[in-house]
Amino acid sequence: MDLSKLSVEERAALKAQLVAEEQAERNRVERERETYKQLVDVTVKASVTKLQNLSAEMMRIKQEVFNEFGTVINMKNELFKVKSGRQTDTFTTSDSSMSLTLGNRVNEGWDDTVEAGIDMVKEYIKTMAKDENSANLVDTVMSLLAKDRKGALKANKVLELEKLAIKSKDARFLEGINIIKAAYRPVPTCQFIQVEMKNEQGNAVNLPLSLSAM
Repeated sequence: MDLSKLSVEERAALKAQLVAEEQAERNRVERERETYKQLVDVTVKASVTKLQNLSAEMMRIKQEVFNEFGTVINMKNELFKVKSGRQTDTFTTSDSSMSLTLGNRVNEGWDDTVEAGIDMVKEYIKTMAKDENSANLVDTVMSLLAKDRKGALKANKVLELEKLAIKSKDARFLEGINIIKAAYRPVPTCQFIQVEMKNEQGNAVNLPLSLSAM
């Protein structure tokens, strides 16, 4: 179309048409966006309701399983003379086809006196590096005193340190270890259940009990 040949009225009409088409397109986009928002609202609400029901049912069954195994764990403690207070308990069927573990996840924590114990141990081991063998022992002790990324000691490493302290028979070393042990403040975070079953091929597989594992 040669716009130069159009009259003023024709140009005005064409412009008005273009403006109307652009406005219609904007209106269409706005309507579709509003429809999208409404669809999101409906879908989210419906899905959250389903997941709330699922969460409530999972919590109910989880508590039910822990309650049922309370009797089993008490009987285990009495029959086999084992101590209570374990972090985990595992039970396996007679044919080994199914295994269930119940436990408590724990974040390891320490009060501020742990630093005094660490300093005491470090003072002791500084006196030990006199030859290659003792230097290796120092490296071992220092690695056991190393903290994780969260800045905390690992309780199992402290137990290894205690074995070394007992072998050393050094009072200062032992005192430092005792201070560290006394500073231990574990914090329970949650209870968990893990189930392992054997498939048709006889291989062990975990039963997915979280949405991310399904």
